[in-house]
Amino acid sequence: MVNTFEIGEIVVCVNARRNWYKLGGLKRDEMYTVIGFNPYDKGLILKEVKSPGSGCHAYAAERFRKVDYNFAENIIEELQPQEEFQIIKS
Repeated sequence: MVNTFEIGEIVVCVNARRNWYKLGGLKRDEMYTVIGFNPYDKGLILKEVKSPGSGCHAYAAERFRKVDYNFAENIIEELQPQEEFQIIKS
């Protein structure tokens, strides 16, 4: 998998399953800020949590996806009540 993340980008955890190592508070569906990359495997170094199982405190990039802001904006628009405005003539 090619790492297409950028520093400063907000990502969402899609896989917080534990294997043989600890995850240091990583939670599925939580949003995190990318502040760097592991130089060896391009894992993500996050602002909010640190991986105790990595020398660089990084998590595998496959555990995350980019935030789809268009999707979120569309959902918000659908949830807002649809109001019809009428022009009242005096």
